[in-house]
Amino acid sequence: MRQTILFMFSCMLIAVISLLSVSNRPVSATSRQIELPPVIKSSRELFKVVGNRVLLPSGQQYIPEGISIYGGLEDTDYNENLANIYAQIKAAALYWHTNTIRLQIAESNLFLHDSPNKAYNQQFLDQIIKEVQLAHSLGQVVVLNDQTEFTTNTLAPTSTTIKFWRVMSATFSNQPFVIFDLFNEPRLYGTSITHSNPTYHLDHFLLNINHQEYRYHHKQHGHIKNALSVWQVWKYGATIDGTNYVGMQTLVNKIRSWGVDNLIWVEGPYWAQKLPKKPYLISGSNIVYSYHHIDLNQISHWGFIARLAKKHAVVDGEWSQYQSPWAECYSSAPIRTPQYLSFLHAHNIGLIAWSLQKGSLLKGNPSIEPSNLNSPYDTRSAKQLQVPSEFSHHYLCDNYFGQGAGALIKQFFKANSTLVY
Repeated sequence: MRQTILFMFSCMLIAVISLLSVSNRPVSATSRQIELPPVIKSSRELFKVVGNRVLLPSGQQYIPEGISIYGGLEDTDYNENLANIYAQIKAAALYWHTNTIRLQIAESNLFLHDSPNKAYNQQFLDQIIKEVQLAHSLGQVVVLNDQTEFTTNTLAPTSTTIKFWRVMSATFSNQPFVIFDLFNEPRLYGTSITHSNPTYHLDHFLLNINHQEYRYHHKQHGHIKNALSVWQVWKYGATIDGTNYVGMQTLVNKIRSWGVDNLIWVEGPYWAQKLPKKPYLISGSNIVYSYHHIDLNQISHWGFIARLAKKHAVVDGEWSQYQSPWAECYSSAPIRTPQYLSFLHAHNIGLIAWSLQKGSLLKGNPSIEPSNLNSPYDTRSAKQLQVPSEFSHHYLCDNYFGQGAGALIKQFFKANSTLVY
């Protein structure tokens, strides 16, 4: 069965690549208009969100239990890291009991050094396809995530994001085991205000209004004129500080208008730390809400996640816990991590763990800090990515590294992860 699916998938990819390669009209590098063939509609059934569950055509529930690849296609120097990227994908499937691989992709890489007669980089697209095929050959569902933090650092989706998903849609349209994670950690958090106290951020953006007017309107009227809430900008888009941001609803509508029904993950604002309430839920089918950076110390905050997960499909789209001075390290982690994993299982919430490097999921050196990007010297062997990090009785969030939740996550995946094909 798996060989048949993979053969069909490979044939469709070859057909799409061939179509993408044909263009009789030269594309201007300045206009950057994308010339693509129509999206090919597949007759095969896909993942389908029913209530709060993601189902296969067979009725089997799909709960993602996987690993996010680091230092890969989100890096401009991704070619230096290919051997390590392949090792991560293989290790996740062979030794970490995953059913899902998350690939982070820099949207700008797709539009650097456009191939002849194309408004995108065919070599980069081919590399994405190659990594998807490798993951699929190992029985993994693939999540494609648009990532900008290490290139342009665009804070939220823009017109470039739409073009990125147009290419991804033409390439992976209606593939049953490819998920679209629309934008990594939207960094929308409102206008900053600085007084004698440290700078803080409002929960809205001030438009053509200064701070004194803001305080007057808020005090006199209980509301603010000429302002948009962060959630309004996140869902519907707006021009902020000269940048035209595209709302998540607009992005979803665009993808669906192309005839694409792939499962879509939507991350909230504030670095994906918050999930939307009812007025800002995304309309449309096959939507999953993804959050990051859970607060292990505030168990009461988990309640909103649980309530949303009763009615909608939800996933922790990127999480780990390891020793570091970073704000997302919690000294209570040795106690809270088992509780959090039990919480996820109880509410059928999937987990994507980050990342297969020393000091994060892997046992590390106390003096070496984990990195968001890897180097050409990182291991090329999947077998060397097996030994997980562990907690000790002296887990402190300071300038020492090496400990982490790797062993608990590995056990969790072994107990709960189910391959879907």
